[in-house]
Amino acid sequence: MKDDGELFAQNETPAPVLEPAPLLLQSERAGRVHWVVVRTRPPESADNFPAGTVLVTRFWHPRDHNWSENAFESLDHAIRMFVDESGWVLRQQQALDGPHVHELIFEARREDFSRPSTEQMLEDVGLSPQDVAKLLGRVDQDPSPT
Repeated sequence: MKDDGELFAQNETPAPVLEPAPLLLQSERAGRVHWVVVRTRPPESADNFPAGTVLVTRFWHPRDHNWSENAFESLDHAIRMFVDESGWVLRQQQALDGPHVHELIFEARREDFSRPSTEQMLEDVGLSPQDVAKLLGRVDQDPSPT
């Protein structure tokens, strides 16, 4: 019998324990995967976001071909919006180099970006572009007389 301090003989090595990797990236949704990287940051003084905004998310929107920025009260609120309302699956989350600075990686599908925008839906129900801009609190880019 070996001494309690000597678990293995010098020529004896423990066999590695092999376990299959979990299928974490296997998706339940059909279709081609589109990875969305969302970066967050604290709001800046030049930002025009509502009071109470704690962090701003930013990601590239493939349908609109521009950056999409949104204001949130918390990281939890942002994640819930992307998961519950957009149908995305959070695959990775990591804190970066400052307060409210995170990187979130979501699994999405191309069809998630082909839905009509909020502006399009409001115009479809009869609102003018100016009314939509007022309702959403945005400045109309091309003001035209009504």
